[in-house]
Amino acid sequence: MDKFPKTAMRFFNPIILILILNFLKADGFDSLSYYKRFDLAVKYYKEGRFRLAEDRFSTILKENRNYRDPAAQLMMGKSQYRQGKWIDAIHTGKSVISNYHRSPYDIHAKMLLGDVALARGQATQAFEAYLTIRPEVQDSVFQVDLDQRMLNCLGVGLKEDRIEGILFRENNDINRNILNLIRAYYAWQNGDEYDLSLAIGIIDSTGLPALFQKPFSSLKASLMERILSQNTLAVLLPLSGLNKDKGQSYLLGLADYIGRPSEENSIRFLVYDTGGNSVYTLKIVKSLISKRSVIGVLGPLLDEEVLAVSGLAGALPILVPKSGSSGLAAMSNNLFFLSPSQKTIAHRMAQFMVNEMGLKNIAILSPGDRKSKFMTDQFVSELFQLGVDPVALEWYHQKPENISRQFRSIRKIAWDLLPDKDPNENAMNLAIDSLDALFDVDVTDFFEFPEEEEKMVKRDSVKIVLETIHALYIPIRENELTYVGTQLPIYNLETILFGNENWLNMEALNQDVIGPHVQGMHIVSDVSQPTSRSSEDVFSNYHALAVDHAGFIASLIGNSIMKRRLFIEKLRKHSGYNGEHTFIQFTGINKNENGVAQVLEYSGVKLRNIGVFDGDSLRLTP
Repeated sequence: MDKFPKTAMRFFNPIILILILNFLKADGFDSLSYYKRFDLAVKYYKEGRFRLAEDRFSTILKENRNYRDPAAQLMMGKSQYRQGKWIDAIHTGKSVISNYHRSPYDIHAKMLLGDVALARGQATQAFEAYLTIRPEVQDSVFQVDLDQRMLNCLGVGLKEDRIEGILFRENNDINRNILNLIRAYYAWQNGDEYDLSLAIGIIDSTGLPALFQKPFSSLKASLMERILSQNTLAVLLPLSGLNKDKGQSYLLGLADYIGRPSEENSIRFLVYDTGGNSVYTLKIVKSLISKRSVIGVLGPLLDEEVLAVSGLAGALPILVPKSGSSGLAAMSNNLFFLSPSQKTIAHRMAQFMVNEMGLKNIAILSPGDRKSKFMTDQFVSELFQLGVDPVALEWYHQKPENISRQFRSIRKIAWDLLPDKDPNENAMNLAIDSLDALFDVDVTDFFEFPEEEEKMVKRDSVKIVLETIHALYIPIRENELTYVGTQLPIYNLETILFGNENWLNMEALNQDVIGPHVQGMHIVSDVSQPTSRSSEDVFSNYHALAVDHAGFIASLIGNSIMKRRLFIEKLRKHSGYNGEHTFIQFTGINKNENGVAQVLEYSGVKLRNIGVFDGDSLRLTP
């Protein structure tokens, strides 16, 4: 807001206020009774319309200032959490706890704070929040829900030193049993037989909740030691720093997989926060080489970190979740890329356009930064290999608030591609009178042809729909969809749009000024569909990748006792993994690079998965 001068703000604010008031009146919200308002807000929450739900609960609280309404406040906090608005959710949850201490809402608010902590990668803090409220919960279903959350925290990784402090302060017998089980878990993993026997010995199994019985039995029977100590994977993620949202989204995906009751997991993830620092990441990997209980590394997430550790991949298998780096797969035998590289995606895009759709006149509008330029260059290079020269290539470098020059240039090319029409075509088709044909006449006697130097000039107009460009490829950067999407319809190009994963923001894509104009758009991506719980979560793909990557690793390990060498062999020999959102099949010289990509088509207000494309053919989705 600080970009607008004060004079503009005085004019702008009333307009915004009117729009907001009109929006609030759209569903008749302000005319409803309190209970109907609350029920409607809850309905929006259950439908996944979390932003709208938050707005309605906020309205209830503002219009009932003298009415103590913990339920609306709690639901507002839950709506904020489901949108990924962590700080707002924390403030709201703490407010409920402060104002309604020892009420039923107090328990739910504390659980909300635990959920926020887990979503932010603070597993120990989340665990402590869940443990604190468990003795206060009387509902058995609620207790099971809390227990599952605590197991999720354990699967992600707790700080062992904090567990001892929590145990020292804990007086509840059931909670002490849970804490001693966790002590036993880490003692078994660390090979500390003395601490293991001590922790197991003081656990009262009759006072241990049902969800903890199975790990207790396994530990006691000496089965968990072999599985957990040998099937441990270190996870390297940027849980702090500039890219923490990506890291936390990926971590939450791993936790979601581990927390599934249907999954028999023999995998333990040992989580490290790299902070996005390449040097620190390198130190972590070096320290893991000597830990024989760690059979592999999942991560790091960022390209610069991958480059830093690539030279160490011979000593320890490193599974890279997502990287645009090209060429490393051929150089590092034990560096496995679980997602297709930007090069692969660019090649698959070109192959799909030409081989599957038969398109020829292809135009490109691309950002000019290093990463985008690399991807576009790879796309163009593959087009050349397929015998197709792009008809237009335009670049933009700054935020694309105004890229009219680029669009005009592309439209000019489209206009020039129109077939030439003889200006005298209609005249030449006129029949010459049969009587006149008896005379010796010249055709020039009938028609006045333009002089040679007077050329007929075609005049363009944006009102004219041009269909001469068959495909328009626009690989935008993050948060550029609205800028590019709203300018595209102005230039009346009847073409098939092709985009990258940054178009997978359904809230922006489905705007009336964008969605209707990009119907039939195709996107080549590493995931089969957007999976965001919130339409604003631009990092939802990382959550989807994590779920499938955990499933892929579990499919390789099974119930085996795994060593590094065996793990590497299984990685190279696997025949392909079809996950919920991704497909993994290693190709390349070293069989360590995912060579397939998902093809999506935008239709209506949703994206549908067409199939998997590996460069040879499109395998259609059933």
